[in-house]
Amino acid sequence: MALQLLFHHIKDLAVLGTPGHTSLESTASEVEKIKKSLWENEQSKTAQDDEGEAGFQLQMHTTFRRLLSAVDNTTGLDVRLECGFLVVAILQGIQNLLEKEKENSHQSPNTDQSKTGRKSAAQIPPAPPDLISVQQAKDVEAVCRVLFYTAVLGCLDNEASLYVKMMLAKNKFVLGSDLPSVPQKCRHALLKEIFRVLVPVMKHEKLGICMRGPMFPEVLSSLLQLCFGPSEVKNFPEDTAFFRDQMESVFMCMDVNHAIKQILLLKGLAQRGVWFKKVCGVLLVRRFMFQPGGVAAVIGAGLSICDGKDWQQCEAVASLIAQAKISNMDQLYSTAGPQIGDLMLKEELRPEILRVVVLTVAQMARRSASLTAMHVTHSLLKPLVDTTTAEAARTFASSDANLTLCITRIHKLFVEIATPTVTLTSLLQPVLCPLMAVAALMTSHLRSKAQQILVRYLSQQQKAEAVETLLVLSGLKKCSSSPAVDPGVKFCIDDEGGVKVSTVEGIVDDSILEQDDRISKSLITVLETLKNSAVILEFYERLAECIDFTVLNEKKQSPMLLLTDEDLQMEQFEGMRRVSLGSNLLSLLADSDALTSDLFQDLSAAVPFVDRLIKAGCQDCKDEHLQKTQTSLVMNIIVLIACYVNERTLKKKMSSEDWKGLKNLIPSLDEVGENIQDETVLLYVEQLRNLLLTHGVVQTLPGDIGSSAKEGRQESANTKKGGNDRTRKSQIKQELNGNDIEKLQIKVEDKKSHEMQSPEVKSTYKEAIDDLFSPLLPVRGHSLLALGKLVEQRDPETLSHKDRLLTIFQHNLKDEDSYIYLMAVQGLSVLCDAYPDKIVGILTAEFSVGERTVEDRAKLAEALTRASRRLGPLLPHYKEQFINALLAGIRDKEPLVRAASLSSLGDVIKLLRFSLGPIVHEVFQLLHTIISHDKEAEVRRAAVLVVTLLLQGLGQDAFSVLKDVIRDLYRALRLVHTRDPDDVVRLHAQLAMEEIDTITRAFLLPKLSLSKKIYVTEMPPSPF
Repeated sequence: MALQLLFHHIKDLAVLGTPGHTSLESTASEVEKIKKSLWENEQSKTAQDDEGEAGFQLQMHTTFRRLLSAVDNTTGLDVRLECGFLVVAILQGIQNLLEKEKENSHQSPNTDQSKTGRKSAAQIPPAPPDLISVQQAKDVEAVCRVLFYTAVLGCLDNEASLYVKMMLAKNKFVLGSDLPSVPQKCRHALLKEIFRVLVPVMKHEKLGICMRGPMFPEVLSSLLQLCFGPSEVKNFPEDTAFFRDQMESVFMCMDVNHAIKQILLLKGLAQRGVWFKKVCGVLLVRRFMFQPGGVAAVIGAGLSICDGKDWQQCEAVASLIAQAKISNMDQLYSTAGPQIGDLMLKEELRPEILRVVVLTVAQMARRSASLTAMHVTHSLLKPLVDTTTAEAARTFASSDANLTLCITRIHKLFVEIATPTVTLTSLLQPVLCPLMAVAALMTSHLRSKAQQILVRYLSQQQKAEAVETLLVLSGLKKCSSSPAVDPGVKFCIDDEGGVKVSTVEGIVDDSILEQDDRISKSLITVLETLKNSAVILEFYERLAECIDFTVLNEKKQSPMLLLTDEDLQMEQFEGMRRVSLGSNLLSLLADSDALTSDLFQDLSAAVPFVDRLIKAGCQDCKDEHLQKTQTSLVMNIIVLIACYVNERTLKKKMSSEDWKGLKNLIPSLDEVGENIQDETVLLYVEQLRNLLLTHGVVQTLPGDIGSSAKEGRQESANTKKGGNDRTRKSQIKQELNGNDIEKLQIKVEDKKSHEMQSPEVKSTYKEAIDDLFSPLLPVRGHSLLALGKLVEQRDPETLSHKDRLLTIFQHNLKDEDSYIYLMAVQGLSVLCDAYPDKIVGILTAEFSVGERTVEDRAKLAEALTRASRRLGPLLPHYKEQFINALLAGIRDKEPLVRAASLSSLGDVIKLLRFSLGPIVHEVFQLLHTIISHDKEAEVRRAAVLVVTLLLQGLGQDAFSVLKDVIRDLYRALRLVHTRDPDDVVRLHAQLAMEEIDTITRAFLLPKLSLSKKIYVTEMPPSPF
């Protein structure tokens, strides 16, 4: 009954300050009424009354009087303070009565089940004795507002009372004409006494919810003043220590996210520089963030206040952690860093949380990059760093590291979310080479992300640093801060298109070169995306320095070095690898229009670099394989310059200064002519030289200067071999330099004006040759097609330059584009009758061992047929080369290549007039196997067609030639005719069987001829 009375008084006090209850007179009458109800009942208690309830009332009365004594009453007591004291006393009484009810319920005996019957088992369990109703909870919350807006508010200083005053205005609490006040000297004592009573109430499981919920900011503001207020810390150290322990115990009873949220609210309202804001920040860090899971709790609480989609608000939440005001930076990074790293590696993470985590890392990196690398990003980058260690194979043999998630999170951190800074991107340095290896995977969805990460890193570096990084990524340079991937492991694609690491048992040179090729292509993509012409030019200048074609030349070994054969082989392999890498990158440069346009933006810087490359191609190389690479390098550079000059000339963008700069390449081009004997290179060098000397007007030297230049180079070569006649060479150089160049240009201008008057003077052959140097790929392909048609048409001018055409077609066989390649193949096939030995060998080798696409090889088989037709009567001399190449194609794994090879074999056999010789049995056995066992219908069709052609060609000789295989062949044809699912195959089999039937009938039933032979000078044959 006493508990209900107290809640009734609470309800009466809760309405104070609301409309209709704002006057001090009504407050005073209400207070007097409640005091009379409580204290008169206390005096009227007799010895027979409940001693417990009397004790609780006495305790409430004692608390009320102790609070009154804490205030100086000399000037009169404010009735609002007395109201607050009464609320504190009643709350204490309610808390004590609830505790007593709970104790009594534990001590009371269990209910007798026999009296309650069966229904007791189905009854709902009784409510806890200390449970309060929803309305009572609302009344307690309302009366707590009365307490804090009266007695507590008068004890708070300006900083701690800011939130309380704001909520007082928001709730429109009015009680009197001004705010209650407490004398300065009494504030601490009164606030201390109030919270000594309220702290147990707040800890109560049921009653404390009313104060730990919406009222907690007011409670926390008061506690922070008691614990950390400047005057309290200075004058009452024992009280501050006591209340700090009490505040910790209150936090233990609360939800962590709710507590952090209220601290953030108070911190945001506090003014900059005051003690209250600093205390909130320190409390947030030391009490919550330094605990396990504290960073996630702070982020969750911050996002519950703000909008997770707002970028600036996410930055603010991140700054709570990254910019925490703490003197010990190591403690902050070592405690919060691992928690952030673990959050980044969680698979299921809400986007807004991930955004805040990434922004936190970025801010921490700006504050201290070294501590961030040590404590924050270490766990994120560790899976990639492990691939660069010597123990990588052992680590990943038993590891389940999620590399796909790792790279995705790195992309989020460094590309998608965080603002790029030098300090942030510098954290990527240890994992650059693993990221390059991932970027080289052709079919992984992480390839583009890895490339974007590398581009972001390079874009934040200075030019020199970016170039050094590119050399490290390409494998041409080693760097301890960016180690390469361990050779014992390799990146591969998992089942979902991501990335995983597998161990490599043995290191194979071919696999290393293949990986280098993939890295080179990926590096070109990175450079194209980077779009920094200065970095690109500097990188290729450094690349030219790394190319040394004399690496395999015999060198004198120092007697102090003890090198084994294995060491020498490894050294030679690394040297060849560097040359191959550099040459491959330069070739890819020539194929990239984006990089070429960036490279030649400034000719004054590009010409020295090109000149250095040409001179590298003129080095004295002794190795045959490196000579081919050297020739290919020079060829690519010369074609690149020629295409550039042609393009700029057509667009009329070449200035006199540009021509003057390009003429500095003439001495290097002369050196190429003296050191390289490849006819194709010499042709292109001469063409480029003409372009530069005549400012792009002509590409063929007028008069006999071209032949003079050729003779000059031949004389130079002869002089190198031991000749002493240098007169002719000097005359030629004098003719091509000095004043004679001016005469040559005058002749060119005259020729140009003459051509303008008579446009039909330029022949089709010369137009096709000019188009060979066009920057447009379709134009170059069409020029090769035009040259091939001119040879077919027996054009006299074209046939007079067939040596040059042979070198042109041979060079274009190396082109990666299918259109150029096939035009070159057709051109070679039409030249087959002029150079049968060379061209038959080239075409058959390309078809047998060439690494081209399936479509290209199928069309190459057709080109072999054309070449065999061009040979005519010479074909039997080369039949073994043709048939061996086509038989190799028949065994190819691609069905289109097999079908094309069979079709070409039938045409070649027909052109040979079926004179196959001793290999006819091998051919028929192969055809029998294909007809019986090949799964592709196109291949079976071609095989049966070849059988038909062979039978037609052999005629009645088929029984004598095929006596061992014709029976099995006929059975196979019958089986195919009855069971093959393809209609065309069955038709071809029927035709072949009809051919065998015709041959058999002619053999068994020869035609009778009524002829008589008269022998005059010879003896007739014996009839017996």
